[in-house]
Amino acid sequence: MIIYRAFAREAARNTLAITFILTIVVVFFGLTTFLNRAVSGELAEDIVLQMLGLQTLKRVDLLLVLGFYLGSLLTVARWYRDSEMTVLAACGIGLPQMLRPTLFLTAIIALLVGVQSFYFTPWAAGRMDFIKLQREQQPQPLGFTPGVFNETAGHTQIFYAERVDRQTGNLAGVFMSSLDATTPNLVVARSGYPYTDERTNDRFLALVDGMLYEGSPGEAGYRVVKFETLRARLDPKRVDEPPPTFESMPTIGLLLSKDPQASAELHWRIAKPVMVLVLVLFALVLAHTDPRRGRLMNLFTAILVYFVYSNMMALGQTLLRKGQVPGTVGMWWAHGIMLVVAIYLFSRRAADRPLLSSVFWRRS
Repeated sequence: MIIYRAFAREAARNTLAITFILTIVVVFFGLTTFLNRAVSGELAEDIVLQMLGLQTLKRVDLLLVLGFYLGSLLTVARWYRDSEMTVLAACGIGLPQMLRPTLFLTAIIALLVGVQSFYFTPWAAGRMDFIKLQREQQPQPLGFTPGVFNETAGHTQIFYAERVDRQTGNLAGVFMSSLDATTPNLVVARSGYPYTDERTNDRFLALVDGMLYEGSPGEAGYRVVKFETLRARLDPKRVDEPPPTFESMPTIGLLLSKDPQASAELHWRIAKPVMVLVLVLFALVLAHTDPRRGRLMNLFTAILVYFVYSNMMALGQTLLRKGQVPGTVGMWWAHGIMLVVAIYLFSRRAADRPLLSSVFWRRS
């Protein structure tokens, strides 16, 4: 039917536009966060874009849920505003008949959200954990941020370099301090560079033109040595797969686990596609435009509904993590409450009655 195709086309276009805008906002705030961490030395600057991309991928499912909700709302709201819904109602196509094209598109979006929630989001979380572990286990100075004091992965040394050439690996203004209380030492060098021994393939750091301070001042073994070249061996650690967190654990692993946190993560993944199905009913109800209240009132109410639903999901996840709600119940109680409210409001809107009965709402 032409009307159904028109709705699907416009709703899909609005969904893509809103999701794109939300993604830009998430990327902007994510980039700010990662750049701040890179400046403070918590994150290597060469993996900022990788982490940003994975972080955005983790948020795509939630962005798609909100994007489709608002996209459907704006589509039906425009039809109300341009009296298209009035014309359709005169032709015998009311709000209940609009469920058919809406639910068809909703099923497609819910499927996409489910694939993202059950596969791509855990994969992105696991990949982020692996990159962070890989960076932490790299002893080479190239992984550190210049101009910032960095602690090595083994927590045995403090390293500082004024400048790091990412192309050649040359260092300038190098400072190294041992955290070993038994044999403390400190090295200050004008420059340095990493290199690989051709025979053994071992990694070394050559420090040029500096001073070595060994021991504690005032003790008998304390000495100061000036050197032209000092070579320190870099023993790279083998990067193992990081221990899986519940956020990055495959869905089958969550199903087999008896841990309450695994149950919370599993129900959170299920909740995202379910939210798509429930929120679309609210979108059809709240899209009705009342000239006396203005256009923004419905949008504000829709956003309020979304935040209430999201907070209920967060509450349900917290209760599951603490073991206060059994896994068989999960978050279904929250979905049930929102679904009952949505069906009630939809039935009253379809009958052209006030959303709240006279018990709660009386016209002056």
